[in-house]
Amino acid sequence: MTETHVDRVEEASQAAEADVEELAQRNEKLDEGIQHAKKRWDDAQRSEGVPSAAGDWEDTEPDDSTGEDPSGFDDPESLDEDEDEDDDE
Repeated sequence: MTETHVDRVEEASQAAEADVEELAQRNEKLDEGIQHAKKRWDDAQRSEGVPSAAGDWEDTEPDDSTGEDPSGFDDPESLDEDEDEDDDE
């Protein structure tokens, strides 16, 4: 190989090594972040003062201010009745 090819190979090798070091550092930070998130999740699960993300969907009640179901369920039969009323007008 000529000297320019050798120089290019060395530059590519150094760039690859720098990338490997950067990825290793990013991997460590990511691992630390995952461990921190797991610890916070475990702490939250043990704490009774923190509401769960899922909640109890069976206990949902209609919103008192609007009378609408907070689940967002639209009853197809009630929609048909509304359309019939609109047609009569």
